[in-house]
Amino acid sequence: MRLRVTVTEARPSRSKPDRGIVRTDVALLTEDDRCPLSLRALNLVLRRPGG
Repeated sequence: MRLRVTVTEARPSRSKPDRGIVRTDVALLTEDDRCPLSLRALNLVLRRPGG
């Protein structure tokens, strides 16, 4: 099995400027490329100082 993670959006938070919002699509794939599990995640992460 393998895990595929794709960042679909990354933007600064409007309410907390020291943080950013990252949206990811996650898929767990079998050896024959079947996808028994997929999800979309929304994460709040710290931003690096200075942009």
